[in-house]
Parts: sequence; structure tokens; C-alpha cells
Amino acid sequence: MTKIIFSFLLSVLLISSTSLKAGDYPADIQKIVDKKKIVIAMYEHDQSPFFMKSKNGELVGFDVDLAKGIANELGVEVVFNRSAKSFNETVELVIDKKADIVISKLSRTLSRSKKVLFTKPYIVLRKGLLVNRLRLAQSKKGVSTFKFIKNFTGDLGVMADSSYVGFAKKMFPNAKIVEFALWEEITAAVIDGRVTAGFRDELEIKKIIKSASDQVIKLQSIVFKDTKDPIAIAVSSDARHLRFWLNQYLDTLSQDITADNLLEKFKHHNIKASIKKTEVKK
Repeated sequence: MTKIIFSFLLSVLLISSTSLKAGDYPADIQKIVDKKKIVIAMYEHDQSPFFMKSKNGELVGFDVDLAKGIANELGVEVVFNRSAKSFNETVELVIDKKADIVISKLSRTLSRSKKVLFTKPYIVLRKGLLVNRLRLAQSKKGVSTFKFIKNFTGDLGVMADSSYVGFAKKMFPNAKIVEFALWEEITAAVIDGRVTAGFRDELEIKKIIKSASDQVIKLQSIVFKDTKDPIAIAVSSDARHLRFWLNQYLDTLSQDITADNLLEKFKHHNIKASIKKTEVKK
């Protein structure tokens, strides 16, 4: 009887071992391995130093390196889908199965988390304002800058279909939110005085202030040290094991990434902010 039971258990083990091949993974990862490529959703407009075209036309930057590292660990090719015309559209690409993951300097927000899953942040930026000095002086009317900004009621430029629309409504409920297609348009509007301030992350503001433009003298930067803008990878809501694996991969990087050291790391790519004079989106 003991021999019969032993023989039965041995046969079960043999069947199990032959059915579970070395290349079998959870479905969300197996899908990527089978097609031998991972498709990365990335915003169509360059966001240096996260992703931008080099002088020879090569796609470079921190997010690009991150994507290539992930593809290398999975043993697949990396393909970038840059059809998204806004940050929100990168999320839609994953939902519509036109991309496997989003790596696109994407803010992890509660609103987006209703639709997709996010990894842990790989960098946490702070929020800030790029302010027109003259408009600020005219609007304060004797009130301290701190108090004026805290109760900001002026025109505030933000990028349409970005996380900063929601951030602005929460941080500056009395401001008049003016949406623009591009950050370069917001910068131009602040310089020209068409809006009092532009609202974005500290890195983008630092790029403007550090630029060699003679227009910078018209600007003042304000960074809110107690705020957070977590930047993370997004995956579809059914890719739970892939998210777990991506978190494990991010743990292996063991880097303390900040806005300043990113700008320093990619300075050889001649990162500079540009100012684009275009019409405001109503």
C-alpha cells in the first residue's frame, strides 16, 4: 500500500515538473516575453532630462535608460510609443493595450490610480511656481509674498491634461486656472505678463532659471518644500505581477535621484529651457 501511494505521488510530481517549463511566467509578464518586446508609452514632446532627442537624433535621458534596463532584464527589445499628445494620453495607451507600461515623467495621482496601477516612485519632485516679478509686485499691494502666494487669486498657467491641473485646483482654489498645451507656452506667458505665474515641478522651473535667456531677470521662482510630486511607472490594472516585478527592479537601482543630480548627470546633452510664444488654450 505504501509503495502504491509513493508511486502515485512520484507520478504527480513528474507530471507537474514537465508541465511547468523554465520559461513559464505569470500571464502579464509572459505576454511581453512571448512578443519579444516591451512597448513603452512616452509623451510626444521631449521632457529633458527624462527623455529627449540628442544632437544625432538618438532618444536619450533618465526614463530612456530606465526603460532599456527593464527591457534588458526581461530579455526583450524596447519600443517607444510616442503618439500621446498629453501626459494623460500616455495612461490611455496602457488602458487600450497599445503599450505595456508608461515611463514618461508621469505623476502618480489618485485620479490616474483609478484606471491603472503605479509602481513606487523612482523620483519625487517638489511643486513650484515661476512668477512674473512685476505682476507679483503689482498684485501684492503691501502683502508679504508668502501670504499672497498662500491665498493666490491671480492667473495661473498650467499644462492641459496634466496632473498639475488637479494639483493647482487643490493648492490654489481661488486662482484663475489657464490651461496651455506646452510648458514653453506657459513660460512665455509668464514673461509677457499674460499670466502672473506658471505652476509646474521644481525641475522645469530650475531649467528656466538656469537658462542663459535675458528674459530670466523678469522671473522669480518659488519651490514648495513641503509638497511632493511622485513620478512612477504605470501599468494596466490587470498587470499586478508585472508591477511587483517592476518594484523589485526599482529596488535594485538604489539611487537617491533628485532634480539637481538629474540635471547634472545629463548636462552634457546641453539641456536648456525654451520659450515658445503661442496662443493660450481657452
